[in-house]
Amino acid sequence: MERLKGKKKIEELFVSGSFVGAFPLRLVFIQTMDTNKLGVSVGKKNFKSAVIRNKVKRQLRVASKKHFLSLLKKLDNKYSIMVLYIGKEIPNPTALDKQFKLMVERFGKKLLDNE
Repeated sequence: MERLKGKKKIEELFVSGSFVGAFPLRLVFIQTMDTNKLGVSVGKKNFKSAVIRNKVKRQLRVASKKHFLSLLKKLDNKYSIMVLYIGKEIPNPTALDKQFKLMVERFGKKLLDNE
């Protein structure tokens, strides 16, 4: 899975993408023609310290690879995905993992409903 980069691609994702959420996480996705791409974001408004923001982003990337890879391999289509952390507290890794599973399940259901 590649990193989602480029202002135009990210802007297109937020303008025409679909949303799925499981607080404190939100997932924005759009179907693409090329490879699966993943981006993670943690708001500067909630976490002023870059060290903490980067720690949360690392946790999100690990959870994303753990849960998304198996689902995306099963799908025929390719997606650009952005995972946003919208909570105000530093996440507990086990609670974050639990919420990530819930969000991935909702993502899978939404994809099946659209097909």
